[in-house]
Amino acid sequence: MAEECNDLSPYELARLERIKRNENRLKELGLVKPTKAKPKPKPAAIVRKRKQPSSVPTRSSRRLRELKEGKEIVEEKGDSKNNNVDVGDAILIDEDTIDYKRIPDEPERLDDDEFQVYVSLRAWRLRRKNELEIEPYKICQNRTLCELIRRRRNNAVFARGKEVSEIESDLLSVWGIGPSKAAEEGFGWEMLDVLNSSENENHLILSRKNGK
Repeated sequence: MAEECNDLSPYELARLERIKRNENRLKELGLVKPTKAKPKPKPAAIVRKRKQPSSVPTRSSRRLRELKEGKEIVEEKGDSKNNNVDVGDAILIDEDTIDYKRIPDEPERLDDDEFQVYVSLRAWRLRRKNELEIEPYKICQNRTLCELIRRRRNNAVFARGKEVSEIESDLLSVWGIGPSKAAEEGFGWEMLDVLNSSENENHLILSRKNGK
């Protein structure tokens, strides 16, 4: 993980470490169970158009509720390995205040589950940047990753299970994705492959569940 994510800022690395520690602690306490991705719909159902929800409820964080109920997650303080960022104080995002109707332009506006999807997309971008020997912004900017994650989080069939032209249209609606990136086999489609992984599907399922 450290090698894949070595282009993350100390701030982002500290937040990721804090998320992982909290998740492990919750699992130890038996407060969370592994989430399985829903079975993929049959082909006939996949191509059916669905209307994007007009509104998405603001998150009511299970983690914060547990803290309020006295099920405190202990954070040991001390310098992390990431440029002396204190993991115990690192990026305590108040997920109750996240507005899911708003398209985020930076990772600080993502909840913890979305943020882990963001990290996997950053790892993909780093690999592609090294392969192509180009600047990462030429592949896509962070704002593009954040928006793509939120759109898929809010609409499970966004740029998925549709005709090629419809997927391209969805991709073109994302900031920073132009015709070449939205075209089949472009960078946009590679990002969708990352989103469609079972691990990232599970993260977005949890984000939707905890946001209700």
